[in-house]
Amino acid sequence: MTSLRELDRVEDRIRQHLQAEKRPVLLVEGPDDLMALRQHVPESVIFPADGKVNVLRAMSTLSDWEIVGVRAVADADFDDNDDNPSLILYDFRDLEGMLIALGALNVLLENVGSAGKLESAGGSVPVVASLVEEAIPLARLRQASRRQAWGLQFDAVDLQSKTDTRSVIVDLDRYAAAVVQASDTTASIREARQAMDTEVLDARGPRGRDVVAIAGQALRAKLGTLHHAACKEDVLSPQLRLAAIMLVAESNWLARLRQAIQEANAELHEGGA
Repeated sequence: MTSLRELDRVEDRIRQHLQAEKRPVLLVEGPDDLMALRQHVPESVIFPADGKVNVLRAMSTLSDWEIVGVRAVADADFDDNDDNPSLILYDFRDLEGMLIALGALNVLLENVGSAGKLESAGGSVPVVASLVEEAIPLARLRQASRRQAWGLQFDAVDLQSKTDTRSVIVDLDRYAAAVVQASDTTASIREARQAMDTEVLDARGPRGRDVVAIAGQALRAKLGTLHHAACKEDVLSPQLRLAAIMLVAESNWLARLRQAIQEANAELHEGGA
């Protein structure tokens, strides 16, 4: 039986939109991307696709239909991303990773952390650098899982529960064991733990959401006195996006995205769709 989700495909909605209105379409992974981008590209209509796999499927289908005027934004993740000129990847690993690179986590820590504790730690710049570095072994494991098709279920493990509140150091042994035990995988705990030391990463660095989760633990003691509930990744990530509004507006990445949307608009007015 066909599910309601299969009947409500985003590519079908995009085609219907373009039949009624000649405005360029920006396809994004989900509502977080929509919230982060909509004020920066008001000339486009943004469609969330409920995940990267749906973004890629929709873009392929729209191309097969020879529909123009559509661009997409997605996380790079740890995938072998095709060189598709209509797909704009976030700089670094994901949206949050790009925002951290732009300086949004510095702003967030300076606003919600303890000024005294942050100063004692050397300021936001070295603190953020250390948080990013702490997430590197996790990125290695994510990449190894993708490359070797281990199918590790990272979302099943609470990273913060494996991160010491005072030292802000991730217990890699416990984390590797927890991820393997939560997964239906051929990988052993030993193999997973070894990958955290030996896997060679590309220049995109760690997953931004992992860095935010580790920063949340830091804000409980080392860098602040926030309650546990206020330091969860899904609470801090929206604050990160809010802190990044002006940083994104002035970024080279947004300039590239706006250029892509202008090109999509030109396609629509050259008799395309």
